[in-house]
Amino acid sequence: MGRHHASQDRQALPVTRTQVRHIALAMVALTVGVLAMIASYSGAFAKPSLHHMTVAVSAPAGLAEQLRQQDSLDVRDVADDAAARAQVLARDADAALVVGAPDRLDIYVAGGGGRSVANAADAVGRAAAQKAGLVPVVTDVAPPAPGDPQGTVEFYAVIFISLGASVGAAAFGYLAGPVRRPLTLALRTATLAGYSALLAGLVTGYVDAVLGALVGHPWQVFGVLWLYCMAVGGAVTGVSAAFGAAASMALTAFLVIVGNAAAAGPVGRPLLSGFYTTFNLIVPQGAGVSLLRSVEYFDGHGAAQPLLTLGVWAAAGCVLAVLGTAARSPRLRNSASPRLRKSASPRLRKSAGRVAERCTPAGVLNYRSKGDGNRYQGAVLPTRVLSPVD
Repeated sequence: MGRHHASQDRQALPVTRTQVRHIALAMVALTVGVLAMIASYSGAFAKPSLHHMTVAVSAPAGLAEQLRQQDSLDVRDVADDAAARAQVLARDADAALVVGAPDRLDIYVAGGGGRSVANAADAVGRAAAQKAGLVPVVTDVAPPAPGDPQGTVEFYAVIFISLGASVGAAAFGYLAGPVRRPLTLALRTATLAGYSALLAGLVTGYVDAVLGALVGHPWQVFGVLWLYCMAVGGAVTGVSAAFGAAASMALTAFLVIVGNAAAAGPVGRPLLSGFYTTFNLIVPQGAGVSLLRSVEYFDGHGAAQPLLTLGVWAAAGCVLAVLGTAARSPRLRNSASPRLRKSASPRLRKSAGRVAERCTPAGVLNYRSKGDGNRYQGAVLPTRVLSPVD
């Protein structure tokens, strides 16, 4: 009797020990995630310094050699002023230094590639001009739009589309359930494509017509944002289909914590540390920001590498989604069932038969009351699920 009352008291508690444990684990996980984001973003943005900048130089040998002595510079000799400008406009160099007149050093920067990089190139050029006794003249050959003087709108567009794409893909998976048939996979893909078009269209309209930040190339910007959204959403969908929801959450956390910091937005790639520079070439955020800048300010120059990166992410998501769908396909499971039954041991088949018998209505009605709770051959079930039948 006392044990029966104790069981009822335990059932009357508002929360169970399992729920308390899950809440505590969620609190710890969220706190660790926030601290990881702070550490990642501050490590990437708090103290930027020049690590690797490519500079095209058309100058006397003494000045070029002086620049080569700086470990953070990759100096490339060019023939003349026109060749130096062409290197910057083609995104083959971050900046260019040209000694044309006897007492003048022309410094060519590209603000559209990131204001922080342009400022760093300006500082390098002015320091070289001062040592050589030259007058520095700075020219921005690819300036950002008036609505985006710092050249960061493309970064914010990309990271927030990342959130929309990953959360949207997770929401579609939750609402529609796991993909088990090719037709369902096709419908999920069409849904993601339509959602990506909606998201890309609204963001393009806002940054162009409202902000005046990414202007003059609306269709190119829309195409980049749509492809980016499909790459991120497709990757999250594919990982979820192949490895489950926990794996897709881990991928989303990686993209938010590491991917956003490595995107080279407020701090350009030449100013990122080696860790973030490596991930800048891998994560879709780095490819998205670079591709937007290429189509907006450089006439598509330098677009090949980010296009390849986004294509790899999209293709990987597609392959994983197809494999996950095939693994869950009823036809595949049915074709495998006879082989599994044939390969199963007699003991395993006998145990499976007993379990199946207990799951029949007749088996359910054979529960016996023994002490606290309902038992059937050693299996305890809560009283509130089934009442014992004598």
